Amino acid sequence: MINKIASLSAIFRQASSFSVRLMASYPRPLHPGGFSLPPMVEDLIPITTTTPAAHNDSQAKEGMLRKDLLVVRPPDMESLWEWYAYTKRQTDSDPSWGRIWPTALSLARFTLQSLNTVDKEYTAYNVDLTSKFEEQEQALVKQAIRALQTTSHIIELGCGLGVAGLTFAISAESMNIKRTVTFLDREPYALHCVMASAAINKVATAPISSEKEGSNTQTLITARSSIDDWTSSDKNVSYKDLLLDGLGCDNDQTLILASDILYEPSSIDSLATKLRNLLHPSDGGYVFITDPEKERTPGCRNSLVESVKEMGGKVVILPLPQPKAMDKSILVESDVDIDGNLAKTVLIVVHLKGT
Repeated sequence: MINKIASLSAIFRQASSFSVRLMASYPRPLHPGGFSLPPMVEDLIPITTTTPAAHNDSQAKEGMLRKDLLVVRPPDMESLWEWYAYTKRQTDSDPSWGRIWPTALSLARFTLQSLNTVDKEYTAYNVDLTSKFEEQEQALVKQAIRALQTTSHIIELGCGLGVAGLTFAISAESMNIKRTVTFLDREPYALHCVMASAAINKVATAPISSEKEGSNTQTLITARSSIDDWTSSDKNVSYKDLLLDGLGCDNDQTLILASDILYEPSSIDSLATKLRNLLHPSDGGYVFITDPEKERTPGCRNSLVESVKEMGGKVVILPLPQPKAMDKSILVESDVDIDGNLAKTVLIVVHLKGT
């Protein structure tokens, strides 16, 4: 294990000199921790991926596309757990939200590339759809990517540190479409980090409110958040709770992003219902979920597929490329899973119809 991590660290050190210099000053301490707030740092996470060959965005250079994301987070899960113990908050505490997981990084990269993909380039993150999937499956993935580009309201479910939703927020502003990105998690400290990250990335923030914002605002992307638990009866957010009316957006559709949420077999049916209840009641919509290739809990993925199909939905599961197959400058420490190996991730694309 130690040898694996050492060799991977060597790969990280071989990244471009600019990236090394830029990241050398991170993470930066923000708060030492106290009774009301765990220790916090500000980190810089380069979200880098390959770009479609015909892409003309100014960020694309030599086949690469990059967005630098500032993230407010605990120094590590161990520090967070120690803080939970020190403040006697161990009951139902889960420090896993304090880490950027490889699946979240994969979803962020997929989001960045999808927002910069045009009709003829729907290759689903370098996956060859033509040779591996049926025509109907290809169409579903292409339609889902198109929906990601045009849907007005993005939801990151079980967001943790919100890496995928924040990447969407800082990447979509150039598309000149008014949108909201809503972050949902059962952990209030995670949401505190997400909204702080939004602010330092210069993304506007606002509460989920029944007060009409008005359609004449110049703000294109607005980040919002809410406590949410799909296994709870009183904290289970649904579409109507998002209060999307009167926000001045092009449409009231929602699209869901999520990563590493398939870990409790008993909650999979509730999760499938949750997905349906967050999508537009009459129009339905699309969901992107990234999951470790080797499941955290075996059987959860098949259970989700069965639950979605029982609801009349469709599912396509496709592998995302391993980081080692990419340019080495893409790699960051979050590409390493808890077993010390470069992570392998699959993308689950779901479509659910409206009622």
